[in-house]
Amino acid sequence: MQWIIKYLTSSIGKKQIMGCTGAFLALFIFGHMCGNFQLLNFDQAAAQASYNAYTEFLTGFNPLHFPIKMIYLVELVLVAAFALHIFLAIKLKMENKKARGGVDYEVNARKGKKTFATFTMIWSGLFILAFLVQHLVMLKFGEHYLYMNAEGEIVRDMWLTTITMFANPAWSAFYVISMFVIGMHLFHAISSAFQTMGIAHQKWTPIIDMAGILYSVVVALGFAVTAVAAFYFGNQPETQALIEKSRALQPQYEQQQKEKAAHKAAFVIPSVGEVQVSFNTEI
Repeated sequence: MQWIIKYLTSSIGKKQIMGCTGAFLALFIFGHMCGNFQLLNFDQAAAQASYNAYTEFLTGFNPLHFPIKMIYLVELVLVAAFALHIFLAIKLKMENKKARGGVDYEVNARKGKKTFATFTMIWSGLFILAFLVQHLVMLKFGEHYLYMNAEGEIVRDMWLTTITMFANPAWSAFYVISMFVIGMHLFHAISSAFQTMGIAHQKWTPIIDMAGILYSVVVALGFAVTAVAAFYFGNQPETQALIEKSRALQPQYEQQQKEKAAHKAAFVIPSVGEVQVSFNTEI
């Protein structure tokens, strides 16, 4: 047990944990980008159907039948990983500065000098944190649109929420700039993570660096392209027509919610006291 504590409190231990959480978040970002490619469909009705089916799957996926939605557990893990990643980054930054007597390094041992991405890692990380909080708030608590799925159930239209969010030119421009910052952060983070894990070699390091550049460019451009496409679709007349169609579903949605509540109330398990009274009456 002592070696675990020693590892977790050591500088290399913190760096490796930070690298692992960063790798986990990088994989999630890539998956999220692939899911967002559904926004690139020029057939808006098809895009609306596929994207809403995708978000319904994510929110309803629960193969292990947890008492709460699995999406909440996934979000909790993501928040914990991101919080730990940021915490360790700040802690290591403070410990390194303290060990140098408050003087920053002027050179980088591997590159010969600090790159702009290296110098701004902590600040780009904090910027990404603020961006993600804003992005999630806008999606979760943004405009609530309705959509009737293939089963005839009225659900939240996340496609319309996303498209109308990007219809704002200021937000779309800020989003594209944010993707540049995320790409820059990923570029340095990937090569740094491999180095921390001890995978640093004259033969492999250039390949890892190139893979890091390729990955960060693909992710940044992938998100930026979907943002530009969503901005375009959000300002089309067809989108306004779909918004009006969504609003027309409100009475049906309210009726559906009442029926669900009534159905749920019909299957409420009686309390222990009610069961006991019924049993005594029969006797």
